[in-house]
Amino acid sequence: MSLRSKIVIILSAVVLGYAGLDHVIQRWLVLNSFVALEQDGAKRDVERIEHAITTEIGQLERDCAALATSADLYRFAADGRKESVERSLSDASLRERDIDLVYVCDLQGRAAFVTCRDWKGLPIGLEEFPDDKLPADHPLLLRGDESGARPTGLSGTFMTNRGALIVASAPIVGVGSTAGVATTGEGESNGEPNRVAANPQRGTIVLGRFLDTDLVEQMSNRTGVRFELWALNDPRLPQDARDVLSTLAKEKLATREVDDERLNVYTVHRDIRGLPSVVVRADLTRDVTQRGNSAVRYALVSTIAAGLLLMLVLLNLLQRTVLKPLAQLTDHAVEIGHSEDFTKRIRSDRTDEVGILAREFDGMIEKVAQSRAALVETARAAGMSEIATGVLHNIGNVLNSVNVSANLAANRARSSATGDLKKVMGALPQGPNDLANFIATDPRGKHLYPLLDSLSNKLLAEQATLVKEIDSLNEGIEHIKELVQAQQGYAGRAGVREVLVVADQIDSAVAITSQTGYGNGQVEIVREFGAVPNFAVDRHRLMEILVNLIQNARQSVAEAGRPDARIVLKLARPEENTVSIEVVDNGVGIPAENLSRIFNHGFTTKQKGHGFGLHASANAATEMGARLSGHSEGPGRGATFRLEIPVTTNVPVGATS
Repeated sequence: MSLRSKIVIILSAVVLGYAGLDHVIQRWLVLNSFVALEQDGAKRDVERIEHAITTEIGQLERDCAALATSADLYRFAADGRKESVERSLSDASLRERDIDLVYVCDLQGRAAFVTCRDWKGLPIGLEEFPDDKLPADHPLLLRGDESGARPTGLSGTFMTNRGALIVASAPIVGVGSTAGVATTGEGESNGEPNRVAANPQRGTIVLGRFLDTDLVEQMSNRTGVRFELWALNDPRLPQDARDVLSTLAKEKLATREVDDERLNVYTVHRDIRGLPSVVVRADLTRDVTQRGNSAVRYALVSTIAAGLLLMLVLLNLLQRTVLKPLAQLTDHAVEIGHSEDFTKRIRSDRTDEVGILAREFDGMIEKVAQSRAALVETARAAGMSEIATGVLHNIGNVLNSVNVSANLAANRARSSATGDLKKVMGALPQGPNDLANFIATDPRGKHLYPLLDSLSNKLLAEQATLVKEIDSLNEGIEHIKELVQAQQGYAGRAGVREVLVVADQIDSAVAITSQTGYGNGQVEIVREFGAVPNFAVDRHRLMEILVNLIQNARQSVAEAGRPDARIVLKLARPEENTVSIEVVDNGVGIPAENLSRIFNHGFTTKQKGHGFGLHASANAATEMGARLSGHSEGPGRGATFRLEIPVTTNVPVGATS
């Protein structure tokens, strides 16, 4: 991922994270304040509804008080003649005032005038206001106390079998008339109407108006708040209103969110006796919270927009001042890495940190070029030294065998039967006739033929032994020659691959190492050769590895001094394209801490070792595409070295290369 992409991702994450956090805070602080304003507004709307109902009750209370103090009603209460109230209590007058109930009774509650009808012409009967008499404990029946004091009027809400009714009751006292003076109606004295002063109470008048749809509509229009109301025991009471009754029993208001645009607010209106009677549900629009949501959304959008704008400005600034110069510096470094041309320079003239970095990079490249040149020379010398060391080590291993073969050949030559032959020739007569006479007449002559036969056989045996040792000597010298040739040119070229019988190469390595003097004649060599194909392999590198591994095994069992010293040579084909050779010994073993270092250059645990054999073998295995590994269970438990060679050419067993 490029640096620009990382910066874009980080800045985007910062902007979005800040916008998200700010949005959460806005909703928690700002939106909650709007919700609180909405609750306050809902409370005021409910108060306006209550005020509207109270206003209606007050209007009805004033109408009731005006009728209760009229002289016509006072006469009617005194004489019972309905003609006295035909004008003030006519249907037209009541319809004009939107009055649904008029109930006039005496002090004992006996009904004198009752009208309760809707204005569609259908009479309505109310169980709470019977035609004959009000119960003595009826809350709207007004009586004075024993001292003669007049009762005050009552007003409020009253539940009936027809629903909620706003009512007002007042005592009939008749303290006014059409002329402003109340009269008895029984005549005049001296041409003046009889004045009624401090008229006694004649009864009670009750006016009522149903809280019906028309009245609710009128109050909704006046208050600007849409609401509905139902009697508490009304079977038509909606379920949502029933659900909040338990809340309203403890609190004055209850709210319920219908959706994002509407809010229902509930309250209970109490009747004239102070008991819950009417459930009011106001249907309000959520203009305040909608404005709050709009404000929060605008804040979120503006924050993101500001963040994006800031991010674009920062990216543009970073692109010009940081990213582009860094990209140029990166391209320059990549180009040098690919071309290895350490002569190229950036040569920046900037004075900021990027310019300093570019100049320091140029200086570093200059130092790298110098160090590289010195390293090449050092590596050349070290490589030549390592190659020479490896060549000397491998030649040393072979020279041991060559030296033994040369010594054996010399010893055989010195102790040859040719001396005996010379003695025999010295004892024979010099002439040919004398030789025949010697054989025929001399008693020693009869032993000449057997002696010559014995000497010839002995010379033939000595010749065979010398030929064998000379062949071994030649093979060692040839191996030394190949080792030297393989390392020419700093071991830069691969060896020649030949199709070989691998088992024969193992036997040859055993033969070479058998004459080095380590455990010679005392080590049991066990061969466990499986069926493997002949395949192409670098013969001399393979021989170098085998000689080193078998030589190390011989040294290990010799150092351990075991009477049952044994080396197991295994040849197998674990996979279709792999041949493995294992050299297993029961010698001194390898400590676990040394297993990871046994192939390191110069590492050895032998007193006279140089640490080159296994290192050279590992390098040879790598050069021929093979893999060399070592394993040991620990000191005194022997070691196993495994060479895995890839099979590239299969030919029938016995084929020649």
